[in-house]
Amino acid sequence: MAAQRYYVWDYPSVVEVGSGCRTFAPERFIEMGARRVGLITDAGLVKAGVAEMVVDVFKAQREPGLAGIYDKVEPDAKMSGVNDCARWVRENAIDGLLAVGGGSVLDTVKGVKAMLGLKAVRIQDLMPGNIGLYSRPVGKRLNFPHVAIPTTAGTGAEVSPVAVVYNAEQQVKGDLLHPFLGADFAFLDPDLTLGLPAKITADTGFDALSHAVEGLSSPNTNAMIDAIDEAAIRLVVENLPRAVANGKDLEARTNMLAASNMAIMGFSMAGSFYPIHNVAHPCGGLLRIPHGSAIAVLIPVLMEHYPQHYLPSAMKMARAFGVYRPGASDQELVTLTTEAVRALQKQCGVRPKFDIKLDATQFDKMFEAIRSDPAGLFYPLPGRAIKGVLAAVFETM
Repeated sequence: MAAQRYYVWDYPSVVEVGSGCRTFAPERFIEMGARRVGLITDAGLVKAGVAEMVVDVFKAQREPGLAGIYDKVEPDAKMSGVNDCARWVRENAIDGLLAVGGGSVLDTVKGVKAMLGLKAVRIQDLMPGNIGLYSRPVGKRLNFPHVAIPTTAGTGAEVSPVAVVYNAEQQVKGDLLHPFLGADFAFLDPDLTLGLPAKITADTGFDALSHAVEGLSSPNTNAMIDAIDEAAIRLVVENLPRAVANGKDLEARTNMLAASNMAIMGFSMAGSFYPIHNVAHPCGGLLRIPHGSAIAVLIPVLMEHYPQHYLPSAMKMARAFGVYRPGASDQELVTLTTEAVRALQKQCGVRPKFDIKLDATQFDKMFEAIRSDPAGLFYPLPGRAIKGVLAAVFETM
C-alpha cells in the first residue's frame, strides 16, 4: 500500500446548524467584542423580508447594536461594490461584519474583511492579475469579527478561504484567497431559505454538487476530502429534488445547507483542480450567466468531454451517486455517474444547454477566456476538451 502524502485540513470557522440558530448571532458578536455591527445584504432580500428576520433578532436582544444596513450588493461580488461597502463600513465605524445573503453577499463581505484586516485601500490592491494568494502568517488573523448567515444552499462561501470577485472592466472573475477569509461563526438556518424559488434552489444546489464533485475528483484528494465530499453528494442527491418540489421542506433545506457547507470544505482543501469552475467563470464573466445556472448545465458536460479527469475517482463517484456496479470499468462508471447527474437535472428542472447562440468570434473569445481564467491557472483544460464543452452547451451560428 502506498504511503499517504502529507496534507492539512484548515477550517477555522465555527458552524452552527438548525432552524432558528440565527438567534445566537448577537451573542457571538458580543463574545468577539463587537459593539457596532453592520448588516450587509442585497435589496432583494430586504424587500422579501429575509433580512428583517435577522434584524428582528438584534432588536429583541438590543446588544450589540446594529449600526446600519448596507443593501447595495449586486449579483456577483463586483470589485466596485466591495470597495463601496468597505467605504460604508469605515464611515460608520463598524466593528462587526454580518453577512446575510447568497454567494455575492458572502464574498463581498469577505473582500471587505480582507481589505480591513490587511489595510488595503482598494480590493484591486490585493488581487494583482485578478488573483490574490496569501499564505498563512503564523498567528495572523484578519482580526475583524465576522458572522455569516447564508440564504442559499450552494456556494458554501460562508466558510471558504476563497472569495470570487468580479472585475467588470476586464470581464473576469478573480480569486482572492486567505486562510482566515471565512466567517468566525456561520449560521446555517433553514428558515431563511424557505422562500427560495425552485429554479434558484436547483441552481445553487448544483453549485454545491459541483464543489463535492471537484473535490472528490481532484488529483490532490485525500481520505478526509473523500469522506466529506461523498457524504455531501449523497445529501444533494437525496434532498435537492425534495427542496425543489417543496420549498417549505425544512429537513431538506437543512440538509442542503449542510451539504453546501461540507462540499466547499472538500473543494477548498483539494487544491486548484477545478475544470467545471474553469468553464463556469467565463460564462459568468463574459456572458453574465448566473454562476449556479452555469454550473447546473456544465457538470455532466465536463464528465462527457473530459472523462480522463474523472477516471481515477470513478468508483468513489459512482458509489456516492448510488450507481456503482461491481465489475464495471472506470469509463463505464464515469458514464453511469454522468447519467445520474443528467437524471438529477431532469428531476430538478435544469435544462441541459444554454439558450445562447455564439458566432465564431464569440466562440473564440470564450475559448480564450477559459484558457486564461484564474480557476484554470494551475490545472489548464486541454483545448480539445474546451471546444467540445462549448459546442455541447451553446448553439453556434
